[in-house]
Amino acid sequence: MQLPIIKLLDVSMNYDNNVIFSNINFEIKPGEIVAAKGTIGSGKTTLLNLICGIIRPTSGRIYIDKYDITKLPSDKLSALRANIFGIVPQKTNLIPEISIKQNLELPLMLNGIDKDKRNSTVNETLDKLGLISLSDRLAGTLSVGEAEIVSIARSMVSDPPILLMDEPTEGLDPIISEMILSLIRGDSIMNQKTIFITTHDERILNIANRVINVKDNMNL
Repeated sequence: MQLPIIKLLDVSMNYDNNVIFSNINFEIKPGEIVAAKGTIGSGKTTLLNLICGIIRPTSGRIYIDKYDITKLPSDKLSALRANIFGIVPQKTNLIPEISIKQNLELPLMLNGIDKDKRNSTVNETLDKLGLISLSDRLAGTLSVGEAEIVSIARSMVSDPPILLMDEPTEGLDPIISEMILSLIRGDSIMNQKTIFITTHDERILNIANRVINVKDNMNL
């Protein structure tokens, strides 16, 4: 029996006196694509941030692989996050003053990868995504759609087992959206990755293995 790579056990989340989630229980198996849908403000991004440990639950346990991240100290949690997650935030957080290539190098530098290996890994990732010709462009000169693709490339450059994507196609033109959909469908660069994705996009919901309906006081 395949063990879950993500597991939430009796997780509750409160902000001030507002209950966002109450006693959530669900799990995600390795290689699954799970989409979370819901209205604006329902807590989709909060759920994603709980899974990767950016925020901690009010109560309950969150297991990533064999680790209970609710018990990990901040330094060990940061190290785990850097190695196991690729995160695509809703608003790209590329550094505008440096090149696309340099933006992709950053997570590899944080993981202690030497310069030659960083260079080959970044070039390989950019080539797979058709971005190699743009590698020297400053991130600040990119369109919104181009920046989203580069953000996805940066999330994958370390080859993490889990990708967390927050509304990756929101507000993008059809060509860029289709490129992202193609990646999620299972192109080789995402082969065998576990994907948790928040979205309103019906096309993504249709290719997910499971869809979670996020709502106030959700209890799955």
